[in-house]
Amino acid sequence: MYEFVDQRRIVYITVAIILFISSLIAPTAVFYPIKTVFITPAALYVGTSYLSLITGGIGIALFASGLIALAVFENRLKRYLVSGLLFAFGIVGVALSLADYYYMTEDAFIYNPPLSFSEASYLWEDFEKIEERIGKKDHTTSVESIALYVKNGDSIEMSSGKIFEMSGSLIYKIEQAGGSYERIDAASE
Repeated sequence: MYEFVDQRRIVYITVAIILFISSLIAPTAVFYPIKTVFITPAALYVGTSYLSLITGGIGIALFASGLIALAVFENRLKRYLVSGLLFAFGIVGVALSLADYYYMTEDAFIYNPPLSFSEASYLWEDFEKIEERIGKKDHTTSVESIALYVKNGDSIEMSSGKIFEMSGSLIYKIEQAGGSYERIDAASE
């Protein structure tokens, strides 16, 4: 019986080490492809925020910590309580990572912000304007962020990710629907 317990602990720790290493690459290598597969095929572009990578990595690391707790704690109540809490928080982290996305279709822009489970869908006619903030670094001009303003007062600002690849399409769709486009030099503000 004692050897079986030791073997189980070795398995827990081995899987935990694999999960700790996976927490660094899985959010990009696994979670993003999962999002692109399960989001509607009508999506022209699919993006996610950098926070999605962080929450996913933390979620996987919490799973690994739960396995370490199963292997380390002798007290049965403490072992299952601590590991159960770590697993629960790990599930929340992974779920937040998977729920963080944005994409555009021919008819709308769909956005589920970081650290949220609520999706918002905006038709192109709902947008008042789109702004590109331009900055200069090392004598090179580039887009630093993109801000979308909705007629109902909502605004979405992103400074990294797939949004830069879809900016031309966003500008076109918003202008075609009656919205405006503005390019702002961030250095002159």
